[in-house]
Amino acid sequence: MPPSLAIKSARAVTAGYGPEGRPFGRLVPTDELVKEIHPKRPSKTPGDPAEDVRLSFVREKLGIGSVATTHHTDALTAQTLASGDTTSSRTVFNPDIDAMTTRALHLALEDHGRPARPGALAGHIHLSWSSDDRQMFALAEARRDVGWHTPGLTSLHLLSGCAGLIEALNYARYLLHHTAARDDEDAVVFVTASNDLSAIAHTRGPSPAPDNEDLDQWLFPAIFGEGAGAIVIGRPDPRGGDWGVQDWAIEPVTEDWRVTMPQEQNTPHMVIRARGVGATYRTNIPRAAQRGLDALSPGGSFADLHRLCLHESNPHMLAEVATGLGAPDETVHSISATVGTLACVSAFTLLEEALQSHRTSPDPADGLVCALIGDVAGSVAAGHITLRHRTTAAASAKPLG
Repeated sequence: MPPSLAIKSARAVTAGYGPEGRPFGRLVPTDELVKEIHPKRPSKTPGDPAEDVRLSFVREKLGIGSVATTHHTDALTAQTLASGDTTSSRTVFNPDIDAMTTRALHLALEDHGRPARPGALAGHIHLSWSSDDRQMFALAEARRDVGWHTPGLTSLHLLSGCAGLIEALNYARYLLHHTAARDDEDAVVFVTASNDLSAIAHTRGPSPAPDNEDLDQWLFPAIFGEGAGAIVIGRPDPRGGDWGVQDWAIEPVTEDWRVTMPQEQNTPHMVIRARGVGATYRTNIPRAAQRGLDALSPGGSFADLHRLCLHESNPHMLAEVATGLGAPDETVHSISATVGTLACVSAFTLLEEALQSHRTSPDPADGLVCALIGDVAGSVAAGHITLRHRTTAAASAKPLG
């Protein structure tokens, strides 16, 4: 069966990373964050005082040396450190995240290479772990800024973590095949994502007792980074040149969020059950990846694989899973050692690199497999996306004579 969807382009902007991300933030060393959070290790001997966690803990144990941080979140963290106030200092919005989302959308549309035609836009789906009324207006402004303003557009906000892109494909398929867009061969859907940590910037300050002795309580601000991404999705172009979505699927892993946002004294606070995250990743990412590989090639062969995009929870777990699958080193790309884990934006950074490297690589392999896991709609879900590059008509035509 021919693919019903195609990814036309994928771009990401990560705070402080690369030429596109540097204007929006910096890469904060995790040693610096652990120093400011000042976590403790419970003593193994009853009655003895707790010991300081060494500053290199996150870098050595997880492989994350720095995390992408917007100027806005950095400034809010500095306020916390200067004042000692542990309540949220979040302002109305994070202007850096808004600007990064707009920039990512602009870059994705540049790569798509089609002139702006707002009437061809069937919908806009946004992924993030939090939302407010203002964010949807900001996304409308982003579309206006890139020349795709569409009054009355269907806009959806999926509150989701790292696996949200898979669910977004289901909505994109509906918008492209079951609305008026089905009659427009150039119709597209925008899928954007953002990871904004400004609401919890205060947690990068000193962790209070007893939370400072609980890994689940103090770890998250030292591993999560900020970024934004954009993908343009349409129907496969008969002339080729895009990435057909050959297969995708998602299924619940457990009906229990491993990342929660409880309200404590009206202050946003994130709790990560770190050991639960590790267990679900090591169990379910290999399964999802194998299903994706099986959909690409009979027997799950790596022969047609250009990139295996494994969700970037942390570099050490990713490398462990890739090795267990037997994936060739050159097929696995990772930036989480430098930028931290980017939640739902991670898939966008991986797809951006995969599409760009394929354009410049002599490697004839034309397949991509994404294996993702994270919070989606009240549960931890895992799944895969299998893509195959569709050769352009000009490149596939046989020479005359």
